[in-house]
Amino acid sequence: MRTAGPMLNRIKEFVSSLRKTLAAAFGIMMAAVVISGAINYLFNIVMNRLLETDAFGDLYSMETVFLIVTACVLAAQTVVTKYVAEYEATGEHGKTRVIARSFSRWLLMAGAAVLAVSIAVAWPVAGVLNLESPLYIVILGTAVAVSVYMTLPCGVLQGEQRFLGLGAAIIGGATLRITVGVLLVLLGLGVYGAIGAGTVAALVVICVAMYFLRDLFKGPVEVNEDFHPARALKFFLPVALAMFFIILLSQMDVVLVKAMFSPSDAGNYSYAALAGKAVLFLPEGILIVMFPRVSELRAKGEPTRRVLALSLLAVSLLVVAVAGFYSIFPNFTAYFFAGEKGKEIAGLVGLFGFAMAIFATVKLLAFYHLALEKKGFIWLFAIASVAEVAGIMLFHDSLRQVILVMISVGAFLLVTNLVLAFREEAQAVGGGDSSEAGYLPIQ
Repeated sequence: MRTAGPMLNRIKEFVSSLRKTLAAAFGIMMAAVVISGAINYLFNIVMNRLLETDAFGDLYSMETVFLIVTACVLAAQTVVTKYVAEYEATGEHGKTRVIARSFSRWLLMAGAAVLAVSIAVAWPVAGVLNLESPLYIVILGTAVAVSVYMTLPCGVLQGEQRFLGLGAAIIGGATLRITVGVLLVLLGLGVYGAIGAGTVAALVVICVAMYFLRDLFKGPVEVNEDFHPARALKFFLPVALAMFFIILLSQMDVVLVKAMFSPSDAGNYSYAALAGKAVLFLPEGILIVMFPRVSELRAKGEPTRRVLALSLLAVSLLVVAVAGFYSIFPNFTAYFFAGEKGKEIAGLVGLFGFAMAIFATVKLLAFYHLALEKKGFIWLFAIASVAEVAGIMLFHDSLRQVILVMISVGAFLLVTNLVLAFREEAQAVGGGDSSEAGYLPIQ
């Protein structure tokens, strides 16, 4: 028993070092993202086996809608993360409690609104999407509503840089989803159970996370005159807009190809996109770590370039390795993602991987700008979005040409955003003229 105390202290010191070391934080979140992604991929494979073809088609349609909607919802998590990171950096822990309680009320109201809207539009949307039941939309709305509130505990954990806890929440949610989903489907609930599993998993994760964050909701809090909903909204809007353009730039090609090419070509392109876009989402763990770290340094008025450089290095090594693997082993990659149909896309996967490697780096730079509260870069993304649509509509003699258009647009964004990023200086919150160089007047 005498050795338990020192052993416990050593464990605490080790966990604390993981939180402070950038490389260790990268490793934790990279592992969490990869493991949860693999579990979610396995979920789709299992559901494909358990459900009938039409039912799986309904489930996949619902998942697509869910991903699009929740991508915008994640803007709320980014706002929570930034405020918490800055207040923790300046030692204003009382303000973190104010933020947690304020966002808790707002997110509960937002979730209720989402649920009400889903009920209102369930029947017409089900008709448009040719779904078997409008209840699918209601259950999906419930999942989105719960996900809206889940941005609070995840945002706080990310802002406080408690990456072990955040990683556990991400992996735990994915594990619970596949476990509950399989159980409900086997019990005969079909698509209802498959969709509802995400809601159940998210509720459990929220309850566990909020238990560990319970101190934020105990006792009275000091009045925070610096914080106002309007100021939070000023940061939320550019974050949501940036996320919208990132999704648009990396997803619109599939829609345009479907409209301009034959069904068989569009199907082959979708398989190639599935392989390529795995490259886009792999570095998410690095982004999750970089954003609060840069926000913290900015709040202290310290330079952020070292964190940016290390983040760029980590992302570059990762995406170049994966894209390089695609190029060296195109046949294996094509078969892995498309099975026997992969023969048709072997010539595209390497090029698509390279395109998504560029966009993964661009996405990191976008969140670096947001951490510094810089919004001028959004115009570059808007221009690039128009250029990508126009380029694909003008140059689409082949699927390869479509990918080359995306590479050209991505290269433009990469160069311009790199120039912007390395010209930026960290500013303390409220220091200097925040309206200069596109900074948002948050405080």
